[in-house]
Amino acid sequence: MTNAAEITLDGAQVMAASMDAMAVIDGEQYVSVNQPYADLYGFARPEDLDSEPWDRRLAESERSRFELEVLPTCRADGQWRGWVAGRRRDGSTFPQELSIARLADDQFICIVRATADAERPERRNRLVDRVLDAFDDIVYVLDEDGSLVLWNAKLREVTGYTDAEIAAADPTEFVATDQHDYLPCLAGAVDELGDRQADLDIVTGDGERIPHEFRETAFEDPRTGDIHRCGIARDITDRTERERELGAARQFNQELVENAPFGMFRLDDDLRITYENPRAEEIIGLPTDEESSAAIGVDIRELPSIVETGEAELFSRLQEGETIEFEFPFESIYGAEAYFTGRGVPLYRDGEFDGALLMANDISERRRHERELERQRDELTTLDRINELLLEVTRDLFESPTRTEIEQVVCDRLAASELYQFAWIGEPERRGKRIVPRASAGIDDGYVEAITVTTAEEDPGQGPGGRALRTGRIQVSQDIRSDPSFEPWREEALDRDVKSVAAVPLVHGDTTYGVLAVYATRPLAFSQREQAGFETLGKAVGFAINAIENRRLLFADSVVELKFEVTDSELVFVRASDRLDCELTITGYVESASGGWSVYLSVDGATPAGVRDVATEDPDVDRVRVIADEGDSGLVEFVLKGPALNEITEKGAILTSGHADAGRGRFSVEAPRSADVRRLTDRIQAVYPDSTLIAQREFDRPVQKALEMRQSIDDRLTERQQEAFERAYHAGYFDWPRRSTAGDIAESMDLAETTFHYHLRNALHTLSSTLVDFEKR
Repeated sequence: MTNAAEITLDGAQVMAASMDAMAVIDGEQYVSVNQPYADLYGFARPEDLDSEPWDRRLAESERSRFELEVLPTCRADGQWRGWVAGRRRDGSTFPQELSIARLADDQFICIVRATADAERPERRNRLVDRVLDAFDDIVYVLDEDGSLVLWNAKLREVTGYTDAEIAAADPTEFVATDQHDYLPCLAGAVDELGDRQADLDIVTGDGERIPHEFRETAFEDPRTGDIHRCGIARDITDRTERERELGAARQFNQELVENAPFGMFRLDDDLRITYENPRAEEIIGLPTDEESSAAIGVDIRELPSIVETGEAELFSRLQEGETIEFEFPFESIYGAEAYFTGRGVPLYRDGEFDGALLMANDISERRRHERELERQRDELTTLDRINELLLEVTRDLFESPTRTEIEQVVCDRLAASELYQFAWIGEPERRGKRIVPRASAGIDDGYVEAITVTTAEEDPGQGPGGRALRTGRIQVSQDIRSDPSFEPWREEALDRDVKSVAAVPLVHGDTTYGVLAVYATRPLAFSQREQAGFETLGKAVGFAINAIENRRLLFADSVVELKFEVTDSELVFVRASDRLDCELTITGYVESASGGWSVYLSVDGATPAGVRDVATEDPDVDRVRVIADEGDSGLVEFVLKGPALNEITEKGAILTSGHADAGRGRFSVEAPRSADVRRLTDRIQAVYPDSTLIAQREFDRPVQKALEMRQSIDDRLTERQQEAFERAYHAGYFDWPRRSTAGDIAESMDLAETTFHYHLRNALHTLSSTLVDFEKR
C-alpha cells in the first residue's frame, strides 16, 4: 500500500484485528484496507484493491453525493455517519452503514458495517423515494443548518436542475431574491420555528418565476435526535392568475363605482347609508366637504336635500320589497339648482330584506335643455306675433298719405299689442339737440312729456334714443334697473313698471328721419330676432317717409327753386372743371337698383378721356365711361357712390340743372313749398362747406295733366324698365348715330344685353300705350 508508513503500528493492528470493514483513503486512492473490507466488496485479498480508486466501491448515484456532501461535511465537522449504497466487484450494489472520520488533510478512515439490518434502510429509502416522487407537489427536507437533505423528483422537474446541482446549491437560490425576507427557513433557527406558510416564487434554471405555496413544519429524527424541517411547495399559478383576474375585476368594479358619473348609495335594512361614491356626496347636498362623511349612518330619508323634496317616504317602500323610481329637483352641495332622476332596488340575504342600492343620475343639463327649448318655443311664438305685428304695421305704412299719419299708425299698432306698453316717435329739433316727440300711443302716464332726450354725446344723450340717432343702429336697454346708461330716466320708467326699451332709428340711405322708442313691462323683451325685426321696420318707415317726401314734390302745384354756387373741390364736377379748365353740364341722372347714381355730363373745352382720368381718382366715383368723344367735347357717364345726390333726393327735392365751369359750379334744386328748406340747405352745406345759396324763389306750375301721365307711367313701369329707359335716353342710345350701344348700357346696369333689351322694349311699349291713352282723352 502507498503511504502505509504514515499509519502507526497500533492503527494497523487495530485494522487487522477489527471485524468491521475498514479502509484509509487519501485523495482518490486507498492507503490501507483490512481483510473484512476486501471480503465485503468481493475481493480475495486487501492487496487487490491497491490499484482501485476508492469511489469505485460506491454506487454511481452516490459518488456526486460523496463529493458534494459527505467529504465536505467531514472536512468541516471531522466526521459523517449515514447510509450509503456500496458497489461490489461484480457490479452489484448493497446498502451499508458508513462512518467516516477525517485524519489529516484529504486522509479519511472509513468503517463499513454490513449487518442483517442493512437491507431494511435500503428498502425503506427506495419506498420513501417512490412515495415522495408520486407527489404532484415539491417535497423537501432541511437539516438544522437549513441545507437540503431530501427532495423528490418534482423539484428537479420544476427547476430543471440535476440532483447534484440541487445538492450543491443553497436552498435560497431557488427562491426569488426579492422574496428572501419571507422564506420560512430564514425567519429563525430551524428548531425554533413552528408551522409556517408563505407564497413565494420558485426560480427555475431558465430564470422563470413560478408562484408556489410553501408549508413547512419541524420534526425530530427519533434515531439521531436531529431537528429537521419538512416542506411542501405547491404550484399556485392557476390560483394566482384567478386571484389576479378577480383582483383586477374587483379593482375595475371599485374604480367603476368610484368614478361613475351617477351617484351610488348602499343602504342597510334601516335605510341608513353605509356607502356612497364621490358623485353621491355631491348629490346629497351637504353644506361643506368636511361634513360629507356625516352622511354615513344617516337615514337617507332624513337628508336635507331629500326632506326638501317632500318625497322622503317614497324610500320607505324599499323596505316593502318595492323597486322605486324618483325624479325631483333640489339644491346641490355647491348651492346650484340640480335635477336628478334615479332608481332604488331592494336587496335580500337568506330571504330577508338586507337594505337597498340607490342610483341617482344628474339630468340637470337635460332639464336645462328642455327648459331652453320651452323658452325658445315661447320666444318663437312671441316672435311670430311680433313679426305678424310688424308686417301689419309695414302694410299700413303705404296706406297712409302723410308722414304724420305713418308715424301715428306705427305707434298705435305697437301700443295696441299686449307685447308693449307704449311707443313714441321723435325727431331732432331744428335749432337744437333735443329730440322732440311727433307721435305717441299707449299707456305712458305722462312719461314722454316728463323726460328729456337729446342727441348730445353726454347725458341726457347717452340713452338708447340718443345713441340710435347718432349711430343709425337700433339700441336696446334690456333691464333698465341695472343699465347705467338709463340712469336719467330710470325712476320715471320704474314708476310706470317699465323694464326694457328699444330705440329704433327711422332711416333711408344715409338719412335718419327720427327714432321710434318702444317700451315693455318685462325685462329682456327684445331678443336678437326681435331687434332684427324692428330694424327692418325702421328702414320701412324711413323708406315710406322718403317716398312721401318725393311724392310731395311730384304732385306739388307750388315749388321752391333753390340755386347754389359751389366752389368746393370735394365735388368731383367742380374739381374736374377746375383742373381741365373746361365746362361740364349735367344732362341727366338715374338712380340704379343698388342705390347708386349714374350722372351724364356733356364736356366742352376738354377731351372726355381727360375728364375720365381726373374723375377716376375721386373716392366718390366708382367708374367713368366715355360715351361720345369729339375731340374737345363729348359725353361721359359718372357712376357715383358718394353723397352728392343723396342729400338732395332724400329730402324730397330734385336736381333740375347743374353746370361747372373752371372750378365754379351752379346747381338748381326744386322742392315742394312745404319742404324744410332750411334743413335741406344745412345738409348740403354740411357736406360741401364751400357752397352758397344764391337764389330762392317760389312759383306755381300747371302740373295736373302731366302729373297724371307721370303717375300712370310710374304705376305701369317696373323699376328696372324705368332705369333701362332713362339710361338709354341719357346715354344717347336713341341718337343717330348711337352714342352708346345696348352692350354699354347693359354693362352699366350689370345685366346681360338680352335682359336690357327685354326691359327696354317693355318700357317703350308702356310709354307708347300711355301716350295713346292720354291722347284719346
